[in-house]
Amino acid sequence: MKKVRSALGEHSVGCRKEGWSLSKRLKLIYNPEAGAGAFKRSLDEAIAILQSGQWQVLTYRTEGIPGETSKEAEKALQDGCSAVVAVGGDGTLHQVMNGLMRLADRGETPPALGIIPAGTANDLATTLRIPRNVEACCRIIVEGHTREIDVGQIGDRHFLNVASGGLMTDVSHKVNQSLKNNIGKLAYYLKALEQLPEFRPFSLTIETTSGETVYSGETLLYLILNGTGAGSFPVLSPHACLDDGILDLLVFRSCRIHDFISLFVRVLQGEHLNSPLVTYHQASAYIIRGPESLETDMDGEVGPPLPWKVQVRPSALSLFVPKVSAHSST
Repeated sequence: MKKVRSALGEHSVGCRKEGWSLSKRLKLIYNPEAGAGAFKRSLDEAIAILQSGQWQVLTYRTEGIPGETSKEAEKALQDGCSAVVAVGGDGTLHQVMNGLMRLADRGETPPALGIIPAGTANDLATTLRIPRNVEACCRIIVEGHTREIDVGQIGDRHFLNVASGGLMTDVSHKVNQSLKNNIGKLAYYLKALEQLPEFRPFSLTIETTSGETVYSGETLLYLILNGTGAGSFPVLSPHACLDDGILDLLVFRSCRIHDFISLFVRVLQGEHLNSPLVTYHQASAYIIRGPESLETDMDGEVGPPLPWKVQVRPSALSLFVPKVSAHSST
């Protein structure tokens, strides 16, 4: 088996079809339940487009077994792949990315990561202007424009877009898959409204690693953002940038229900950073202390209990992006 060198590194070549070679190997990891299972009907089309770009495609169908999706992504280098494509929502992307980051933790260069958004929420894809159209996503990978982006880290786990705790952060864990497939993002909002009357504020303290206290008080919700949006709110942190070596902190203070509803409207209008009920800060690392029992979230998956030490891993992963996003400031 010979070796060839491309823009994405050295790859094993072992597949020939009708006289021409597929010179790069890619692992396509797809969630068959995401988006009402729509991607399954486009699988053959996706493979055909990727093969037209000289990619040999290995496929893996996720089975919903905890940890297996990450393990399959981690095996990508062993399987001779220089790219891994995640098909699903933010949760699938989170699992694939954590598998790739295990390679980085061992000092290996992870394969480039491609995204085909097929879930209910696709916050990172929205930030990167990656469309939901399967053909267009595959063309982005074939075109080969990449961007190195930062990754957040908490203990031995990583997040691409957001880590959060408090009100609404467990919504994606508790909404029924069939309900998400039927009514989409509205399922999240209905679940959040259901929580609001019974939610109790919690005490939270956040410091930088230099010891500066940036927040202390009774809290409804906090978010550590790498991208600009989360929870289908595209501009929660309009100053965030995926490759600036910085994580953006947003904290929503405890308030009365009618004040929170007014604040919710300001969030929709992109005017919440001026509210006295919101604390905003930028830093490369934070130490977060609060109740160990608090529900937390990382990219739509259940997060670890507090306390947290959160830090940024600059330029940790290479992502396939549209040409317009390759040098974007978001």
